[in-house]
Amino acid sequence: MKKLITTTTILLMSVYVFAQKDVNLTINHKLGTKDFAFNAEAQNDLGHKFRLNRLEYYISGISIVHDGGTETKVSDIYILAKANKADTIRLGNLNVTQIESINFSVGVDPGVNNGDPAQWGSFHPLAPKSPSMHWGWASGYRFVALEGKSGNNFAQDFQIHALGNRNYFNQNIPVQGKDVNGALLITLNADYTKAVSGMDMNAGLYEHSERREAATCLRLFRNNVFTNESGEGNTLSVKEVKVENAFGAYPNPSSGSFSIQLDDNRFQSAELEIMNLLGEVIKETKLSGNWQTVTLNKKGVYFLTLKKNGLISTEKIIVQ
Repeated sequence: MKKLITTTTILLMSVYVFAQKDVNLTINHKLGTKDFAFNAEAQNDLGHKFRLNRLEYYISGISIVHDGGTETKVSDIYILAKANKADTIRLGNLNVTQIESINFSVGVDPGVNNGDPAQWGSFHPLAPKSPSMHWGWASGYRFVALEGKSGNNFAQDFQIHALGNRNYFNQNIPVQGKDVNGALLITLNADYTKAVSGMDMNAGLYEHSERREAATCLRLFRNNVFTNESGEGNTLSVKEVKVENAFGAYPNPSSGSFSIQLDDNRFQSAELEIMNLLGEVIKETKLSGNWQTVTLNKKGVYFLTLKKNGLISTEKIIVQ
């Protein structure tokens, strides 16, 4: 009898540990503290006002961290989130008891991003859409499509279509699954005013690319847009560390052509961004070695910024 009780207990424990539950995800779409609505007035951290009439983005690469750090990947789930629609997405029937966090990326993973949208069934998130969420085979899908009005009397158009495998970032949000009718519900808040933080919206903005404001937008989606219900954000946020004297520009002042010379090998193959006094990015490139020649044809004061792996270094140069 004792042996029978022990065996029964073990079997019951096994059923409990490995019992499967439906896991669902819902996103509360926000503009600041208010619920999202098309053409509602909002503003970014600079106080620049705007109204949105389109906001769509992809979510993929989802996994659930649960029960003491176990990570369970959610296979083949692609979400096309539309800010004007509050949907609950079924992530699957998973071996989960206590949810601790959720991993995901905004965009489409590189292994799928450059494929043909026509391969997907018409109702699949990656199938052709209208308006289109696909840029072309070379660049893949629009990770984020954000459009609206800004400036005085909202007379300026602005669009950010952000794409590019280089901008496919992972993030981790601490969450707890709430039991709703026997299923576990994960809730995220998404504040889309954070997607344009630091951007000059007053003069309008048009950026369809994987660089400049488009890249910034996707970094903001990674670091700032999503939080849990307690306001906690991405635990994997990349904090830029400023490095002094990592490189020099010679001669300075310059007549237009100058050389960038690295003094810190951590910046090898770094991204170079050149900005004028108006804050406009006028050139972007990638360093190919420890030094590189750059030519600027217009006189003025410029800021040279190198970025790599969370490190950032800036120097000023004068062209006369």
